[in-house]
Amino acid sequence: MSTPKSSSFFGSTQTTNGCVMVVEDDPNIRNHVSKLLEKKGYDVIEVENGTKAIETIGSGENPLVVDVVIADIDKPKGMEAINFLKKEYPRVSVIALTGLEEKLKTTQVETKVVILGAGKGGSAFLDLLNHLPEVEIVGIADKVASAPGLISARQLGVPVWDNIIELIAQEDVNLIVDVTGNPEMAQIIEKHKSDTAEILSGTASKLLWDVVRYESQMQSHVLQTEKMSNLMKAGMIFDYLIKPVKEDKINSVIIQAMDHREIAKL
Repeated sequence: MSTPKSSSFFGSTQTTNGCVMVVEDDPNIRNHVSKLLEKKGYDVIEVENGTKAIETIGSGENPLVVDVVIADIDKPKGMEAINFLKKEYPRVSVIALTGLEEKLKTTQVETKVVILGAGKGGSAFLDLLNHLPEVEIVGIADKVASAPGLISARQLGVPVWDNIIELIAQEDVNLIVDVTGNPEMAQIIEKHKSDTAEILSGTASKLLWDVVRYESQMQSHVLQTEKMSNLMKAGMIFDYLIKPVKEDKINSVIIQAMDHREIAKL
């Protein structure tokens, strides 16, 4: 099937390969996707969220001149826009855009963790463990008040402790992660920790971080891929793109979406 043509959304007489609306709150990603599309000869409308998408698509003389919508579904308003489009403009092909990131949540807490050191290593563990189910970060401590991990902890609502001894001595702590790099810290921990608390430090802590990070990424990937599959089966979206978007991938998906839209008109 030949590539469908459409007029510009804003009334331009110039014909293009079609008109694509990009819905993405990150301006860098939005600009990147738009440039890839414009390079392939598409008219592009950029909007930052689902609310703007809903407002914009109905603001022209002929809203259906928008052939394809690429919407970030990682944000609640992204799915709201998709639901609106499928209801009001069912012939517009919708492609989901996702970073394949989905935080897992549970009400059950099994492991309570303390992080000692809030530099690069502590920050990495904080970001990682904060996304894991059945883990509670009891607190994080560092002798440097401006350490990046402490700043992140405050933003995430994780307790920041000034007194490292009191943090180590918490009775309900299961695991103490030592990423201070201080060779004397091992003795301090042994002296003040509860009998039930285990210690993770040095090479072992790095290995755990690598393993858990990989597992978390894989789990998130599986869940999000299943979500995409269900949306496609339900006819909510035509396909999906993963950030960062590759030029060859977006081109092939858009062409197929254009053809799909033309078939839907028959």
